[in-house]
This record gives sequence, C-alpha cells and structure tokens, in this order.
Amino acid sequence: MTETCINYAKALYGLSVPEDQVKETEEIFRAVPQAGSLLDNPLVSLKEKEQVIRRIFPAQMQNFLKTACKYHRIGCIGDILTAYHAYCEEQRGVLQAQLFYVTLPKADQIEKMKEFLCREFSAKEAKLTLKEDKSLIGGFILRVGDREYDWSLRGRYLKLEQKLTRR
Repeated sequence: MTETCINYAKALYGLSVPEDQVKETEEIFRAVPQAGSLLDNPLVSLKEKEQVIRRIFPAQMQNFLKTACKYHRIGCIGDILTAYHAYCEEQRGVLQAQLFYVTLPKADQIEKMKEFLCREFSAKEAKLTLKEDKSLIGGFILRVGDREYDWSLRGRYLKLEQKLTRR
C-alpha cells in the first residue's frame, strides 16, 4: 500500500463520512466492478465521471470520489478503503496483530496474548489474525507492524546457531 493511499484514507477519515456510507461505497465497487473501470478510464471525461458518481454513490462520499478521479487516484480506491478501515481501527485504539502458530493455541492463551499486546502497545483492544505455519517446528510468532515476538523453535534454533558460530 502506497503512502498516497494512506494519505487519501486519512483525508477520508478527516471528512467524517459516516462509516455506513463508506461501506456502501465499497459494496458498490465490489458489486459493480465496471464502475471502477469507468471511473479510472482516462478516455472518459471528468464531467462524465462526476455524473456517474452523483447517480450511484452515497451523497457524503461523492466529493471524495470526485477528487480521487480528478487526481487519477480512483484506480487504487480498494487500497484507500482498506487503509481507511485500518486507520479507523487505529484511531479507536484497536491493535492489529498476526499470530503464526504450529498448534492452535487455546482460547485462554489467545486472550493472554491480547492482554500482553494491549499492555505493550497501550491499546484498548487487540485483534489477532491467526495463521498456521508448520515451518516454525513448534511455538509461535506474534507480529505487530514491524515488531516481532518470536517464541518458535525455529527462531530459538537460529539464535543458538548464531551464538555458536560467533565463537
């Protein structure tokens, strides 16, 4: 995701558009992919694009979409909306994390990991995306943004190997 998409997402957030209208816009793009193709087409005039936007999109999203068309950013609207949702979660204090595991942890273990993440990152809530990874051999890796907590057997083996080869 580009910095431009993130900036557009933050601008959309700043417009205080009701979240249901953003979701409705997403649904329109998903249900009618031709709309996205038409709005991204350089052969279609800006005036025609604005007419399409007025006809099919929610009122409070129209100016944003017109601006995205004007500056040729409508082609990455999917990334912009994804970044928008992530930014909304961030503003609410919700932390997104990934858990890579060999054996699925129990519910109480997952809750303890969420509590750890909330304490560590001063978040109100933590959401985990669970992904199985048999290459870890055992244990798990917890990843938040660019930080990683590696409690896997593979990670421990690599650390041990590094210590032994340094001598």
